[in-house]
Amino acid sequence: METIDLTIKKPQEILKIIGNIFETSRIDNDTEKLHAGIKLADAIDIENFDTYSKAVLLYFIGNAWSYIQNIKYPNEEFHLETDELEKQIKYYRKAYALIKKCDDKFITCQILTNIGNLFSHIGRFSEAQEYFNLCLEIDSNFGMAIGNKGFGLFYYARVIFEPVQQFIFMQYARKNLLESQVTEDVYIDANNAFQSVIQQIESAYPIGQLDDYKDYDNYYKGLSDTEVEYRQWCAKNRLFINPLNDVFLDSVVAHDYLFTPSMVLEFNEKPIYQTIFNQLKQEYVSARYLYFESLSQNKAHFSDKDVVLMDTLDYAVYSLPLEKVKITFRICYSLFDKIAYLINLYLKLGHDANRVNFRNIWYNKGNKKNGLKNELLVSKNWLLRGLFWLSKDLDEKGFDSPIEPEAKEIVTIRNFLEHKSFKIVESFNPKWTEQSETYEIERSLFYEKTLKILKLSRSALMYLSFLIYVEESQRKERMDEKLVMPVEFIKIDDEEKI
Repeated sequence: METIDLTIKKPQEILKIIGNIFETSRIDNDTEKLHAGIKLADAIDIENFDTYSKAVLLYFIGNAWSYIQNIKYPNEEFHLETDELEKQIKYYRKAYALIKKCDDKFITCQILTNIGNLFSHIGRFSEAQEYFNLCLEIDSNFGMAIGNKGFGLFYYARVIFEPVQQFIFMQYARKNLLESQVTEDVYIDANNAFQSVIQQIESAYPIGQLDDYKDYDNYYKGLSDTEVEYRQWCAKNRLFINPLNDVFLDSVVAHDYLFTPSMVLEFNEKPIYQTIFNQLKQEYVSARYLYFESLSQNKAHFSDKDVVLMDTLDYAVYSLPLEKVKITFRICYSLFDKIAYLINLYLKLGHDANRVNFRNIWYNKGNKKNGLKNELLVSKNWLLRGLFWLSKDLDEKGFDSPIEPEAKEIVTIRNFLEHKSFKIVESFNPKWTEQSETYEIERSLFYEKTLKILKLSRSALMYLSFLIYVEESQRKERMDEKLVMPVEFIKIDDEEKI
């Protein structure tokens, strides 16, 4: 490998060489050669590569890290935090950002399926489904995505605490797994795993019930046109705090069903966790509606009339709808640290409440150098792991680079929004970006990034609810050990929300 001179090769020749190195190393179970191949690939000057070639190279490197993981951790075993997992996610995400601009459906679907599998593997079950769905929007017959979507729903179902919803998850998991059996691109090992899960589902439920897919009533009946439009938009974008919204888009999912379960408290312990969750959930749904309103408002609002603003010839735009998007971004980003605050209280992790945030909560004394907290290392609560890995999507000083390629830009936006100068423009002026006094971004791009944060905060709230459910289930098993009381909560009537 040391004798290979890639500087005189064309991109397609380089890709062929690198791909061959990785595949032969995989066959030989040679991690040393895989690491050497990755080092060689990382050193390639891709300045003259076209977008497609860059994407494929990143995809190949992601595959190489997956080969190393499979060799180091056979039978899909892995430690909570591994370099191999982080590297796979980073490279696949970078590859996807580039390949979606190109016309190669197969590799795009491969990348999306691989990311979906990884997210399912690390406990980010809801987001895994989005990646599978993105793949199937490109190619509805992509067998590996269909099967792994069902595989993911099967494991997702294990954290669903409402029996009817859990059954529906199993129904659709089996449906996807069966559909994958008639496609031609499912690997033999994967097919065997899919068949095993089908058998597990069919042993738990009567096949007649599994084949009985219900036709749900129209729950939009009687609602105003505006409310129907809003709820349809939420369902389509999978923004309801309702796990069924990850399965289908019918009106039956158009409500924010998910809550925290009945909780076991020690005698004299304040029932504060439900209060905090209520706050977080209300902030999220209000931010979601503000975002929707900003999309549907197509004329100047009266509050903007007679407000004297100067045209500074920089294509900047100002309006109430744009302020609503900014508010959405701020609220949703703030939810992550508030979730960390609740987790710290609920799991009694002992962090200073004034210093805890979504990146440092997982580490001893809030410092990565001190290692992961033992509560996380020994926890059998997979959603704690899911939230841990979700936190890696955010950029924070003092921590490793995030696994989300857009994280640095998103945190920069947040800092300028909160503390500095920020403007939305209709036309982007590259020369002006060299000046750091004001952060400027195109309208459509800011909407896109805000929707991304909106979806991420929705996932975090879902995982938080599941985390508490799993933890409460374990606590109830230990009820005899100390004086405790189960606390049931009742719903607040909609009429009281004034």
